[in-house]
Amino acid sequence: MNRIRRTAGAAAATVALTIGLGLPTAGTAHALSSRTFSWNSPMTAGDCTMFEGARWTLYSDGTATFDGTVTSGDNNDAWLMWARVKDANGAVLGTLTNYNVQDRSDWTKFVKNLPSKTQRYRWFASGRFNARLYPLIKRMSLSKHC
Repeated sequence: MNRIRRTAGAAAATVALTIGLGLPTAGTAHALSSRTFSWNSPMTAGDCTMFEGARWTLYSDGTATFDGTVTSGDNNDAWLMWARVKDANGAVLGTLTNYNVQDRSDWTKFVKNLPSKTQRYRWFASGRFNARLYPLIKRMSLSKHC
């Protein structure tokens, strides 16, 4: 009788584990929503160029990621960028702040150093914004300087 109970208990545990593996975890039940803003033509500032396809992705938790490619026609340049979120009417709601602040006097400035004019540089950046603004965000704009 004791042996039957152990076998039944082991079988029940196996079934519970098998069922448990198929259920979604708490982390997947509340996935973040996102909005991506892409620039489909090159941007220039001074000697610097940001190529088409640059994009910011904003997440409902107030985080943001950037992926773009930049270059310069001169050595030892830097691409400076400020990213603003806007509502449907184009009104500025706020400016993204930089996770990797390079200039403590301006937390909203994103900087990519461009040491060689013969290279293109892939640029990944991370920022944040007030998550309560997320439902209102419909547009973005970039200010730039080289």
